[in-house]
Amino acid sequence: MTGRTENRISGGVFFDVVVQGRTINLTLPDRPAPALAGLPQRSATFAGRHTQMKQILAALAPTAPNETTSTVVVTGLSGTGKTELMLQAAHRSLREDGWFPGGVLFVDLHGYDAGRKVSPKRALSTLLRALGIPPEHIPPGLEERSRIYRSALNALADAGQRVLVVLDDVPATGKIRHLLPSDGSTATLVSSRHSLAELDALALTLRELSTDEGRGLLDDTLRTALPSDSRVATETDEAHRLVSLCGGLPLALRILASLLVDVPARPLSHIRRNLEDTHSRLSVLSREKHAVTAAFELSYRRLTKGQTKLFRLMSLHPGPDFSTEAMAELYGESVEETEHLLLDLARRHLVEPRDPYGRWQQHSLVRLYSRKQLRSGNDCWGEGLMRLLIHFRKMATLACERLFHSTESGPAAESAFTSRAEALQWLEAERHTLVAAALWAYDAKDDLTCLALAMPVSNFLMEMRYLEDAVLVLSAGIRSSRRSKDRFREAALHSSLGVVLRDVRKLRKSVRAHHRAIKICRSLKKRRALAGALNNLGLSLHEQRKFEQAVAAHTEAAQMFKRAGHQVGIAGALSNTGETLIELGRTEEASRAFRKAAKVFRKQGDLRGYAQALGGLAKAKRDSGKAGRAVELHQRALDMPDALLLPHERAVELSNFAVALTAAGDFEAALTAQQEALGIYRRLRDRRGEGAVLGNIGLARQEQGKWTKAMRLHTLALEAFLESKDDHSVASELINLAFALLGQGCNTEALENLELASDLYRQTGDTEKAVVTLDLVDRVRGRIGGVMRPVESQR
Repeated sequence: MTGRTENRISGGVFFDVVVQGRTINLTLPDRPAPALAGLPQRSATFAGRHTQMKQILAALAPTAPNETTSTVVVTGLSGTGKTELMLQAAHRSLREDGWFPGGVLFVDLHGYDAGRKVSPKRALSTLLRALGIPPEHIPPGLEERSRIYRSALNALADAGQRVLVVLDDVPATGKIRHLLPSDGSTATLVSSRHSLAELDALALTLRELSTDEGRGLLDDTLRTALPSDSRVATETDEAHRLVSLCGGLPLALRILASLLVDVPARPLSHIRRNLEDTHSRLSVLSREKHAVTAAFELSYRRLTKGQTKLFRLMSLHPGPDFSTEAMAELYGESVEETEHLLLDLARRHLVEPRDPYGRWQQHSLVRLYSRKQLRSGNDCWGEGLMRLLIHFRKMATLACERLFHSTESGPAAESAFTSRAEALQWLEAERHTLVAAALWAYDAKDDLTCLALAMPVSNFLMEMRYLEDAVLVLSAGIRSSRRSKDRFREAALHSSLGVVLRDVRKLRKSVRAHHRAIKICRSLKKRRALAGALNNLGLSLHEQRKFEQAVAAHTEAAQMFKRAGHQVGIAGALSNTGETLIELGRTEEASRAFRKAAKVFRKQGDLRGYAQALGGLAKAKRDSGKAGRAVELHQRALDMPDALLLPHERAVELSNFAVALTAAGDFEAALTAQQEALGIYRRLRDRRGEGAVLGNIGLARQEQGKWTKAMRLHTLALEAFLESKDDHSVASELINLAFALLGQGCNTEALENLELASDLYRQTGDTEKAVVTLDLVDRVRGRIGGVMRPVESQR
């Protein structure tokens, strides 16, 4: 007679066939099995990544099922520290009580190393053995292994033994899904050089470290090996430069630290000099088996033929970033195909998208690696480079025509830009590239391209106050014109350089540049070009306060423009004459000049010139005591359509408008206009314009009796004028500050400022103002009482 046998199993987790006897009890161990505690060691030094670490820990923390994703994918360029971030986060989370009582599973798939690559199927075998599955019970198929793996993790999670899975260096393959848990509780950390956007996971992309973070990593790594090392602390500037030369790449900085540890006496400046040579930088960043080049090589080898070609060619682009359209010109294929390849490279983090969409950038070290591959390859890149430069020349010319052409009928020729704002946006986006392209063309002795770029690009740089860049481009253009014996363009570029030198307050050099242009134009008998050069000379003479000579230059320019039949040129010369006549106190003559100019500009359809003539007429009316009329004229100038005035022109008009409003007693409206002007000047980095606005606001505050605010504003204005090397404006501002001081009863300080102002006026050749200021000094010295009104600043 056979009795009934009953088997019960409780308290265990089982992953395969179970053979039961009469009494079998299985329980989970109190601590993770050794295979579930094999996380690699993390580095003792770790810098930056605070935001990413916080995001990872938030995703790994135990939460209610499906409340948040428990899978985190860390991607980025090779060498950005993806593995280190994962290890730091994993070690930290394992120390958290109750987060992962089941331990951790770690697999390095070596996804980009053909010799060491681990397939998902093989990885599952490793993971299953770590979970305690006997090798003979591991099925051969990928799907079957994945089901057992997920079931095991699910069972552990249900039993309160939640596990952390860490998958390092994952390749771009759909089969990676078989390694991801499916229970909604088990957490997973994944790193890859490839964007894995198809996964349902929190996606974190690592960029380079900031300068301070990179310096911290370098310092910590050095002092971990050499506790007394103080090189980073004592050579701070050199350390910052090293971080920049390494592009903030953690791998490069760690290799650099190793090289410095090897030779403790080696100063940072020595290795910095080695790194500054772009031809050898990648070779310097190498130590034994660790090299930046080797890390990039693994990614490069997995590219397709088209991807490798584009990757190599993009190193030829002269700017720090580039557009899809520019790269299509260089690559020689359609924009659509080029964009497709760029997106492929972006998914591999060999190029990074930038805002706005359609612009891209390479990491500095990747760019050097790309150039290295180009030199070692057999690409026919000369034709592509010429297409690119022709593209920039054409687009820059069209953009500047649209930007500076302000007739009512619009540009005569069809343009690639539908509006002035669109043209300005393109020029701003390509500014660094255009400058670099012009300089590259000069260095390559491609004088035709250099000149074709220098002419329009310098106009844009001048108007938008990129004055240092303008000097570089104009100087290169002048040298190219001499080399190619193009005297006409040499004269035009000299004249433009004179305008820029005037704006940076190098007035003597400015006048010399204009005289060179005039001499060339006279020898060539180019009447219209000569008129333009004379007109520009008048502007520099005006700034030198040689007003009578300036009027003579503008008058001669107007006559030359008339002979050349150039009506807009005549109006421009008249308008400039009016500005100088205001300084001479001849406001009625100035008004007549501005009215004539405005009439011509209007008739010719040049609304931009018309607006500026109206603004000049308003200034003449204001100085004639007609503040209300001046306000009306300024308002008309500012109300022109289609953002007609360029930013700097608008700031000037707003500032003058505010002065008229102050004269009319409307202080609040004046302050609003001045604040807008101040914002524009600051964006344009125009310290002289900023000083003028601050000083005018100070005058308005004086009119309101707010002496303390006025003193602070005049002090700030003084700082701006000193920085911009405008001594005459410094003198005027010292007088304004003196009266603000008098309003506060600070008579001694006021006298000192007035005496200094008189000396500055004398040094700048303004003897009339020097005498007037000395008279003020005598009046203040003998002052007993009463209120004295400030003298208006002369700007």
